[in-house]
Amino acid sequence: MSSVDDKNQDNEDKSTDQVDETQSNADKPEKELSELELAQKQADDNYELLLRAKAEVENIKKRTSKEVENAFKYSTESLLQEIIPIYDSLSLSCELSGDKTTKEQLDEGNKLLLSMFKQLFEKNNIQEINPKNEVFNPELHQAVSTIEDKKKKNDIVAEVVQKGYLLNNRAIKPALVIVVKNS
Repeated sequence: MSSVDDKNQDNEDKSTDQVDETQSNADKPEKELSELELAQKQADDNYELLLRAKAEVENIKKRTSKEVENAFKYSTESLLQEIIPIYDSLSLSCELSGDKTTKEQLDEGNKLLLSMFKQLFEKNNIQEINPKNEVFNPELHQAVSTIEDKKKKNDIVAEVVQKGYLLNNRAIKPALVIVVKNS
């Protein structure tokens, strides 16, 4: 009997193992399915985050573009606010009749306008280029003519036809000059 009992015991063990394996296999697909669903959800969440980030980048680009456009469009506003009073003063002086205005008043008005312009230039870091008797510099000066002058060396600015101007140490208008060229 012992051998029969052993066989029965073996069969029971096998059937128990098979049931355990079946249950284990049944749990495994659910677990794998759950992991697959979790991975899919994670992928969907990441894709949604990607789309949001992409939309945010596009919004930043549009906003920045508009800000740059406005900065360029209105960049001269503060300078113009300083120029307008000078223009108004000049317009007013031109409207005054010659009978009521003396030469001294005109000179005084012109000096006042010049003073206003100088203050404007100083405030905005604009400097005059007036290179008389200096060495010609093609980065700051534009030669409009040459003359002979044995008393001066070659490439010396003999005369300034029009002053030039620097903005933050960069030439925005070169000085128009006559340069010495001795043969």
